[in-house]
Amino acid sequence: MGCAGRAVDEVVFVAVWLIRFAMCALMPRTPGLPGVEDTGVDEWVRTFRRESGLPIWAGVFFGSVLFMLLPLVTIGVPLPACFLSHRLLDKHAQKITSLPVYLIRQPIFLVKMMAGLCWGSHPDVRKHLHLTPYPADPGTWRAA
Repeated sequence: MGCAGRAVDEVVFVAVWLIRFAMCALMPRTPGLPGVEDTGVDEWVRTFRRESGLPIWAGVFFGSVLFMLLPLVTIGVPLPACFLSHRLLDKHAQKITSLPVYLIRQPIFLVKMMAGLCWGSHPDVRKHLHLTPYPADPGTWRAA
């Protein structure tokens, strides 16, 4: 693999990490339910990257970058979201989803929507909600 291939792999790694971080912060574990971090989110994000189109992937990535960079706007703390305490991260996640600026709120909504799809499709979450698990993905979507 050449330098270009390694650079692409590193960019993808950072993108997956950013998206995973934002998804887990927006849908954390509660005493009664698992959070996104309990649902195999890493593999889900990689599958989402492979199977989604560029516009939705770019929107989710952009939303994750905004989530990381905007604690100053939401809670007045000039740090990236990954350096916030659990309490401040939760406060930031709550406030960023209700900002009055559409161009910020909408990409964050995309991240939260993907987190909900990941969370809601996981067998453990469905079991907690007394729902039957989805059958295994036949992997035919892209082949069709």
